[in-house]
Amino acid sequence: MNSRDLRYFVVAARELHFTRAAESLFITQPALSKQIASLERELDAQLFVRRRDGVALTAAGEALVDFAQQIIELDQEARHAVRRATSSARTLTLGFWLAPGQEMLRKIIESFSTLYPEIHLELRRADWSKKGAGVESGESDIGLIWLPLGKRLRRLKFHRLGLESTVIALPTGHRLASREILYPQDLVGEISFTVPNAGTTFSIAGPEKPRAPARIVTTIDETLVGVASGLGVCPFTESVARWYPHPGVTFVPFEGDAPAEYCVVWRAEDESRPEIRDLVRATVNAWSSLAVTNAAT
Repeated sequence: MNSRDLRYFVVAARELHFTRAAESLFITQPALSKQIASLERELDAQLFVRRRDGVALTAAGEALVDFAQQIIELDQEARHAVRRATSSARTLTLGFWLAPGQEMLRKIIESFSTLYPEIHLELRRADWSKKGAGVESGESDIGLIWLPLGKRLRRLKFHRLGLESTVIALPTGHRLASREILYPQDLVGEISFTVPNAGTTFSIAGPEKPRAPARIVTTIDETLVGVASGLGVCPFTESVARWYPHPGVTFVPFEGDAPAEYCVVWRAEDESRPEIRDLVRATVNAWSSLAVTNAAT
């Protein structure tokens, strides 16, 4: 079983609809059906049964889901472990789902390099399937991520940098794009983009409203191109509107979600390493410095 086929299976098992699953994977429905059929032949078991409104998992499919997710995660961890073993021991990686603005990154690099000129600091943008922006799997040493208020991540320590409000990314020609503020009831029936199992997600479903149909995306580029193309809408935090302006996308403030926490995260077992503590401290100081500057302007 290869990790690509298992990833396709996991998405199809989540969506329970091959066409929606294919759209969220940015492949064609026949291509998805072909890979699922290949996986079924390899396992000598039927994983899905077709229904009028989509598909359902068979008992074999139900049995495979958790194992498939574990295999995908172990495959990623193994690749990162090999990369770390073959790279310089004097390299640290700062991961992020979305780059936090060049000014903040410059301050982090300058501050950390002053203390550790012999350590090379790498920057890596992780896709949203990577928990803690790659920190949990070892791809990154520290990560900059958003967490829904009160959410915690298994195996990771964190420091909250600040709270951010939610905005909704809409196609510029959308019927709601000219609104000054949006509420959950405004988005009833809208297809939304969501992220896969990264330990965080922003919801546009209110307490009285069932969750709208969703397309799964793994990068900011997929999401913004999808929004601009009219395939759906997406909740973000307010800083994304500043850091990632995109032609054809309008960001509108959203009221009805608790603020998200912008956090720096690291592995609990790395807390004793002085270079990790100092890299976290450099990140906290850079954020605080920019917060003071922004408040003064």
